[in-house]
Amino acid sequence: MNHKHISCGIIAILILAMVQLTLWVQNHRTKVQKEASDAQMEEETAGSSLSREHSQIADLRRQSANLIEFLKIWQPYFTTVDTTQSAEINMQMKVKDANLINLSQRFEPAPVKNNTSIPTTLRALLTFEDDYAKLLNWLGNLEATMPTVRTSSIHLSKGTRLNDLRMEVILEQPLLKQ
Repeated sequence: MNHKHISCGIIAILILAMVQLTLWVQNHRTKVQKEASDAQMEEETAGSSLSREHSQIADLRRQSANLIEFLKIWQPYFTTVDTTQSAEINMQMKVKDANLINLSQRFEPAPVKNNTSIPTTLRALLTFEDDYAKLLNWLGNLEATMPTVRTSSIHLSKGTRLNDLRMEVILEQPLLKQ
């Protein structure tokens, strides 16, 4: 074997190595291009999903605008009386400020069924015997000063004196916190 044969063999080996390297680089480029196109498809899918969710959020905000406005109006009334202690003290102060003759009063927390936003109420069982007009005006003013209080039961009967009225009332103050 002479030098020409050896140099031809080396050149052939180099040509084979270059062909192999070219094929390897081309396969790698194809694989990277496929990964890039897959990533681009994922980005487009995520972008369309994001725009769809943005439109859903905008639609939900538009649909719930009246409810949110309603909540903003009533939220301050619920935040001022948010625990059983504050509701009880508030109710006692309303009775004391009106200077009513209170025969009995009892407060008990009660769960609210089928309502997740208002878990409990403070139930006030009050018995009064006082002037007819004074008691009914107090009950009417209670709705204006404490609009979240509900009258769940009221029993009116004749009092011991001529102008007196006996009123047994159950008032419920919704509480947002337990």
